[in-house]
Amino acid sequence: MKKLIGACLVAAAAMGVSFADGVEAEGKTEAAKAKKDVVLIVATHPDDLAISLGFCHLAKNFYDLHVVDYTHGERGCGEEKFTNGWTKATRTKEEEAVCKTINAKLHWLDEIDGEAYAGRETCHKLADLIKELQPRAVIGHWPVDIHTDHVMAGAAMLRAVFLSGVKCEVWFSEQTYQSKRWTPDVLVDVTGVMDDVVKSLNLYACQLQGGSMIEHQKLARRFYGFQSRKFYDGYCEGYKALIAPMAGDHTIFTDLPKPEGFCESFEFEGVRNESVKCK
Repeated sequence: MKKLIGACLVAAAAMGVSFADGVEAEGKTEAAKAKKDVVLIVATHPDDLAISLGFCHLAKNFYDLHVVDYTHGERGCGEEKFTNGWTKATRTKEEEAVCKTINAKLHWLDEIDGEAYAGRETCHKLADLIKELQPRAVIGHWPVDIHTDHVMAGAAMLRAVFLSGVKCEVWFSEQTYQSKRWTPDVLVDVTGVMDDVVKSLNLYACQLQGGSMIEHQKLARRFYGFQSRKFYDGYCEGYKALIAPMAGDHTIFTDLPKPEGFCESFEFEGVRNESVKCK
């Protein structure tokens, strides 16, 4: 067993993945402790950030959040508005507004919606950003997906992490009706911030489609609440690790600050905040 664990840790280190931040924190200076860890979220189109908004609202005052959009979602409102630039301008402003609600800094990779590729230039541009930010964790699209833009963004994220040489946690999120062969490793209880999530979602005005987008996002989180076997009346987001952490490892999810009067739960496949007050 010791040999197996050792082999896993060596493999993780070789792939640039680390879950040791919680252990290393004990030796940090006071100045280093005061600095917030960076979490970088790689989204493909403006509004793909929606799938991680619960985590973002939980983490917005604890981590230094950065969002990088692979495209501007130029084709999201039809070819005419793609051609005249209306959609790009509109969706750019909407994403900027949403990022303000989660205290996130926004970056762009400028691939074209519907024509996105994980090319050398884009991968190196993202790798340079990762080198600059030195994130504790990167979250991106699960690359097994029926939307090829999502596939390209997920692949580019992996390539960029390896090119950067930065050792960080690597996590994936899903597009619930487009991702395939998906099983989350971690479920995060986001029930307490769902009102904030909905307020952010409402800022994606050109993509609301009569409210169906918000209902879909609620339904996806309700499904995971039910799957958790604990939060039947709550909302959860699912995340999958490139290399699953072992019991006792500190991750960006286990280290999230817990709401006052609440306790921690270790159930199902992840770590979530208890939905009832501690006695």
